[in-house]
Amino acid sequence: MERPNWHKHVFFGLHFDLHAGEHDTELGAETTYNHIRAELSKVSPDWVQYDCKGHPGYTSYPTQVGVPSPGIVKDALKIWSKVAHDMGIPIVVHYSGTWDQVQWKLHPEWARRKADGSLCGGEGWNPHAMAADSPYAEQLLIPQLKEVIDRYDIDGVWVDGECWAAAPDWSDWTVKPFVEYVKAHGLSDKPDYTAADVPRKPEDPLWAEYMAFNRRQFEDYLTRYANALHAHKPAFTVCSNWAYTVRMPDDVTPPLDYLSGDFTWAFGLDSAVLEGKFMDSRGLPWDLMAWGFTTAGPMHKAKWTTKSAAILKVEGALVAANGGAYQIYDTPVRNGRIVDWHMDVFAEVARFMRERQAVCQGSTSARHVALLHSQSSFYANNHPEGTVSIYNEGQPARTLTGALALLLDNHYHADVLNETTLQARLNDARAQAGDGYKVIVVAEQTNLPAHLRQQLIDWVKQGGRLLLTGSNIVADFGAQTLGVHVEGDPSDQVVFVPADGGAVNVGGAWVRVKPAGARSLAPLLKNQEPKRGATRNPAATLRKVGKGYIAAVYGPLASVYADYRYPRIRAFAGEVLRALSGPMPVEIDAPHWVQLAVREKPGQTLIHLINTGSSNPLSPVNPCVEDVPAVGPITVRVQCDKRPAAVTLEPDREGLTWKWARGLLTATIDTLYIHSALVVDFGRPARAIDGASAQLPQRASLPRKRKRTRA
Repeated sequence: MERPNWHKHVFFGLHFDLHAGEHDTELGAETTYNHIRAELSKVSPDWVQYDCKGHPGYTSYPTQVGVPSPGIVKDALKIWSKVAHDMGIPIVVHYSGTWDQVQWKLHPEWARRKADGSLCGGEGWNPHAMAADSPYAEQLLIPQLKEVIDRYDIDGVWVDGECWAAAPDWSDWTVKPFVEYVKAHGLSDKPDYTAADVPRKPEDPLWAEYMAFNRRQFEDYLTRYANALHAHKPAFTVCSNWAYTVRMPDDVTPPLDYLSGDFTWAFGLDSAVLEGKFMDSRGLPWDLMAWGFTTAGPMHKAKWTTKSAAILKVEGALVAANGGAYQIYDTPVRNGRIVDWHMDVFAEVARFMRERQAVCQGSTSARHVALLHSQSSFYANNHPEGTVSIYNEGQPARTLTGALALLLDNHYHADVLNETTLQARLNDARAQAGDGYKVIVVAEQTNLPAHLRQQLIDWVKQGGRLLLTGSNIVADFGAQTLGVHVEGDPSDQVVFVPADGGAVNVGGAWVRVKPAGARSLAPLLKNQEPKRGATRNPAATLRKVGKGYIAAVYGPLASVYADYRYPRIRAFAGEVLRALSGPMPVEIDAPHWVQLAVREKPGQTLIHLINTGSSNPLSPVNPCVEDVPAVGPITVRVQCDKRPAAVTLEPDREGLTWKWARGLLTATIDTLYIHSALVVDFGRPARAIDGASAQLPQRASLPRKRKRTRA
């Protein structure tokens, strides 16, 4: 029987944590029911998350299981629980899991250890990580969370300090079972394989297997505590912060109830959209958390400042337009009061989000472009050695960021999928009915399984269009498949590509080829002069394979764009993409900083436009967006066989003109501020837009603005 899951029905929430410590003196001293309820009522969130135990390991409530902070004056969690229950909304506790400094000191035998045998953690902010297979979960985490369930009737836990703080481990908790695993599976030629043979560095035998074993132990840890908490309270939701997101592309196996993560506090739009698009493919409800504050300095010497409503609206629009729920993170005063003017800012954001809830919630992504996030490639290249996490993002995540940015900046709607999800969608009923992806992008992904590479080629032969980038693609997919001859091995080179009447540096690892059946789309240049610097080697080619096409770029286009957002790199990628894809189901004419997300509901196509611009210059010393300048007019073209019954602009309902002729809808939007959705309705009343579930608690509706205001 499926467990009840309140998170399926929420849209906007608030998160508060304190990370209570040994030096606190006034925790909860000024926490009152009336104050908390009055401030939360300004925002009317669908759920709240409040402090329980932070990374230092001390609880902010009077626990009888673990170690309470000596600074507890009043039980704030009891008051928060009462407020949430009276408001009819779920309350979740913030709880630091893998990372616990108190238990690290009390029980060093539970802690993870480095390859040299020393304890992980202890160097300032470096996570004090517990070994996944140690008694920590059974002797502290599980009984402590049962305690807060029984005492406060808590609805869920958001476990922090988890996969991103799960260091590679060489304690006996991992080494001994790995030795048995090697023997049981015959992985080593040494019949007397011992702990001394366990790999300590990447060049040692069985390094990849040892890192995979570490990851399996972490997943087993998630499964143990999730099962225990569900058995204790079936409706209790369990979320492990950042589990099964970009940094953890494995198939989801533990019984988690939803996915979540708190994306970067400054310049976080790349993180928000990449994580959102990947989380949306994982088959679980999900949300993303924006920090309500930011800084221009190092995190732990920071002078924090509250963000503007404008940038919080942009971040929220990106999350919601891609199918997720959105929450904002704030910190109370140490005495437990909520800062009232912060809630005023968040209330403005809440009104903005509620106006868009109906066109965001409950939709599914249209299948236009699929960007592969291969777990095989990720773990072969993420290099967790010397890091604080076995799920280190590393260069693979940077490359993926650049690849998605190339698509979004050229106004392609894209999903981000791991190997399993991509393969399933290539084989499902929609794909067989001709409603599958138009383009698949594999950007600098190495170590792909042979069966996946063959499936991609077979998909192309049936009419698919595949973009490959990277110096490895000839070796991986075959020179004959790409229609080229290879000239030497890949090597680091200073090279340029032509674009927009000039040229741009895309130096890095390139492989030089000559066409042998493929058509050259652009030459590789040896300097910045397109007419004088052209080599005989193409930078990009296009080849017809069966009924479909493969476009290939023979160097690190995505990874370069991740770090160098040069306009001509974007333009070059756009020319290659357009040569490959041809007309797409939805196209827009807009500045490149307007992102496109295309979603679907029964009988409707929802075309989201998100303005990610800033009215003020941003820099490393100024990450604060003060306002978002309006853009327009914007033209939207939608391929549709029949004339729509209605076309509306939500939530504005003004500034739109449209026409339909010969299978093409052309709409013009006068002005875009932060977010608008073009709703193309096929046969339903124009206002019949599915929105929030009726299972949400009843609360007063937020007023709609009658006049257009600058968001």
